Amino acid sequence: MADRHNILGVAEGVRPFLFDFDDYERMDHAGVFADQHGRVELIEGVIVHMAPQGFDHTTVTSDVLGQFYVALKATPGEQFRVLTQGTLKIGNHSAPEPDVFVVRRTERKKYYEAADAVLVVEVSISTADADKTVKVPLYARAGIPELWIVEPEQASVTQYRGPRPDGTWDDVITVIEGAVSPLFAPEIAIVLADLFHAA
Repeated sequence: MADRHNILGVAEGVRPFLFDFDDYERMDHAGVFADQHGRVELIEGVIVHMAPQGFDHTTVTSDVLGQFYVALKATPGEQFRVLTQGTLKIGNHSAPEPDVFVVRRTERKKYYEAADAVLVVEVSISTADADKTVKVPLYARAGIPELWIVEPEQASVTQYRGPRPDGTWDDVITVIEGAVSPLFAPEIAIVLADLFHAA
């Protein structure tokens, strides 16, 4: 846990005060985060300030979202919905806001939860170390079936599949050319050359 807290910006030897989701929600409703430039997330009880998104991050996130939106609209029955930067509630101490995530269509609820998600996509530029050290095991422990870490600077997509309760994954594959397809809909192909053309 200490290493994870160091990645989140907690000094060595300092025990952070851990918030639960109800605390975090009350603070948000009270406007505590209103003047923050960039996003705020609750990660394993620690409130983390995320840096504002630059051109590459915004462009690639929009392209991933757009490609999934078009592909899912063409899917018979429209069983899934693609979202961006919404709250994904994980247990009672984490509420990340993935860059893109795909959920099963479900009854109306206040927040989507880990059990609703079939794919999470994080676009990593300035957040690459934290994403790999903190969010990769977080999503595995939550049982998210598949995670993509998209790195525009490397023009690569790393696919994590087969989450384990200990925070590891059965399969980790980095793709640098061709296309990537999600487990929940293998007929969808996201072409890397299209994804990174403007990055």
